[in-house]
Amino acid sequence: MKTVLRSFSLMLTLAVFSCVTINIYFPAEEMRGAADKIVNEVWGEKPTGGDNNPAPPANQPPGSGFYQLLLPTAAYAAQDINVSTPAIRAIKDSIKQRAGQLIELLNSGNVGLGHDGLLKVRTTEGLSLKQKGQLNQLVKAENDDRLRLYREIAKANNFPDKADEVQSIFADSWRDQAQKGWYMESPDGGWKQK
Repeated sequence: MKTVLRSFSLMLTLAVFSCVTINIYFPAEEMRGAADKIVNEVWGEKPTGGDNNPAPPANQPPGSGFYQLLLPTAAYAAQDINVSTPAIRAIKDSIKQRAGQLIELLNSGNVGLGHDGLLKVRTTEGLSLKQKGQLNQLVKAENDDRLRLYREIAKANNFPDKADEVQSIFADSWRDQAQKGWYMESPDGGWKQK
């Protein structure tokens, strides 16, 4: 009887210690780094401040000490963000080509950065009818490329259903890297200068 009980205890202990859960999580911190790099590439390199120590992945097991040994261990799969497919490079080049014109419009206040990371026409005051048409075409082309970029990055990294999360991360990066004086849309739809 003691042998059966010991065997059962040993098997139970082995079962508890061998439980490993693999969590595939959306790599938000890695995506932030990729977003910052792309924004720097298309708007020109700017010094960035901030914390270079990324936060630990979310959903880590609670507890500590001896009790944590009894909990299943979570192994987090590291994700190397792929931002170098032919489609992504083509979109980045397209965004780079219009960056100079857009920076002028952002500097003048005609265009602002929307809360969603897309550009918005803020005012057309002082522009001719032709300039207004060009402005609208430029903003539309930029926003179309940005949305395509987010979808391509999500697809290239096997997160095709996470394009909205990629966009949200890029929105933060566009705002963080915006120059002083550019207009930024607040969540309530109002505008303020950075």
